[in-house]
Amino acid sequence: MDRGSRFFYAPEKTRGAKKHVTCLLAEDGTPLTDPVEMCGRARDFYTSLFSLVPTDPGACRVLWEELPTVSLGDRDRLELPLTLAEFSEALRRMLTNKSPGMDGLTVEFYRMFWDILGQNLATVWAESLQGGVLPLSCRRAALALLPKKGDLRDLRNWRPVSLLSTDYKIVAKAISLRLGSVMADVIHADQTYTVPGRSIFDNLFLV
Repeated sequence: MDRGSRFFYAPEKTRGAKKHVTCLLAEDGTPLTDPVEMCGRARDFYTSLFSLVPTDPGACRVLWEELPTVSLGDRDRLELPLTLAEFSEALRRMLTNKSPGMDGLTVEFYRMFWDILGQNLATVWAESLQGGVLPLSCRRAALALLPKKGDLRDLRNWRPVSLLSTDYKIVAKAISLRLGSVMADVIHADQTYTVPGRSIFDNLFLV
């Protein structure tokens, strides 16, 4: 029943060759086949695509002034450090069989070893949130490009997807659950759209 490695790796090489980009269109539509020029075109395109857009301070003030305010008790509760119980509940509610981030650790891994890792991770995350800087693993992502319809030589026909690490998703899920507890007091139900099983804050934090 054993086969040589060549038997198993050949299909992967074939699929990899199909995903290999051999030509990209420049901004003016000129075909580019030189790897250096192609990399430069991709770098310039995605740098422009993901460039930061300045936030209008005036618009922010209007938004916050018009939003209903939560009670003082809820405000104090929202500012408390996240607890192990909240992180555990966030992990319990997360979907499985999802692509991991750069560290390769999945939701299933964290659930399997949560009894061992949970308390230490909760302490690290709580201190990071208190200090205003998340761990490096929560601030990195692997970008994957998914083809859309149209000429795939045009970078606009590739949809970038960020593969975020599961530890970031757990933190974001815990925050979304806490914010969701007061969402009805801040945002009217007619102004929200949610996917069944997900809150508006799940979509905000990409969890």
